This record gives sequence, structure tokens and C-alpha cells, in this order.
Amino acid sequence: MRLTFLVLLFSLLFSCGSDPELPPEAAAELEGRWELTDARRNNVKTTNLDGLYFDFRPNGELLTNLMGEEQQGTYTRNDTELVTEGVAPAMTYEIESLEAGELVLRSELQGFYFVLRMRKADAEES
Repeated sequence: MRLTFLVLLFSLLFSCGSDPELPPEAAAELEGRWELTDARRNNVKTTNLDGLYFDFRPNGELLTNLMGEEQQGTYTRNDTELVTEGVAPAMTYEIESLEAGELVLRSELQGFYFVLRMRKADAEES
């Protein structure tokens, strides 16, 4: 019994390390201005978010017009989780995909599930 407890304790200690840091290129991949191309609420296309953008800055700053007017806040990314703060509403998104200039985010707000498909704006537009 005592041996089993010690094995479990050591297993927990060695498995609970710090989260791995993302390589700089993964963070840089997210940086820039992303513009909405398609939004779905509970798997039904919605136009309520047309014109939405997120501008992820290198220093963790964020500009967005999520509620219609431009707001400035911050963001943090940990693997596939993206958390925004200082903007209304503060949100947690799951990054479903981030590749080839396309970003797909999933989130839930007040019982509604959202999927946001976004494209990276050209460098000249940022």
C-alpha cells in the first residue's frame, strides 16, 4: 500500500512540469491582422460579426472590433488556447487551425458556440 502511494506520488511529481514554451516562430505565426471570412453560431452561418478583425501585436497587445468599436487589450497564447483580456467580452478561444494564412477559432459565449474562420491580411494592409 505504501509502495503504491509512493509510486503514484513520484509519478505525479515528474508528470507535472511547467508547460512547454512555444517556439518563437509559432507566436510569430499568429502576429498580424486577421479578418473574418466566415462566422458560425451553433453551426449556422451568421453575418452579425461581418467586418470583425483581430490584430495580434508582438508584445501581447491586441486590437479588435469584436463589439463594433475598436478596443485595445491583451492576449496570451498557450499551445491551442488563446485568451483575450481588457476587451469586452474577454474570451478564451481554441485555435482549431493556424496555417497558410488561415486561422480558425472556436469559442463559447452565453451558451452559443462560435467558429470564426479568418484570413491574414496582407502586410501592406496592417
